[in-house]
Amino acid sequence: MAFSTITIRSDVITDIEDHCLREKPREGCGILAGSGREITRFFPIPNQDMSPRSFSFEPKAYLETLKEMRRLELELLGILHSHPHTDPYPSARDTREWHYPELISWILSLKGEKPRLSAYTIKNGRIFPVIYLVVNGPSPDRNRME
Repeated sequence: MAFSTITIRSDVITDIEDHCLREKPREGCGILAGSGREITRFFPIPNQDMSPRSFSFEPKAYLETLKEMRRLELELLGILHSHPHTDPYPSARDTREWHYPELISWILSLKGEKPRLSAYTIKNGRIFPVIYLVVNGPSPDRNRME
């Protein structure tokens, strides 16, 4: 299965790492948004599971995030969660509960000394790695978003 490369801004990765480190030992989670094949924004969403092994978005924050994305004319491009103690690969639970074959599943592992970010598509229980390119510098639309 072939997918085109997606790009993610370096400041977005910093935002993801900061959020997930703050949430540790539970899983951090949120939405990745942008335009086309470029992720320009991370929206953290509280994990209502309060767990180091699972996540689910707090419903009100999730709906508010979708409204803000619509206002900013951003597309939902992926869903991010962290693995506080395991590698950045979808668990059996992640795979079983993934219902978004059109989106990319991003996992930040906090295992070890340095966070590791991986991306996958999950379709019909099958996992496919996604190659991503990190673009340095701030997102071009960051000022209009803040």
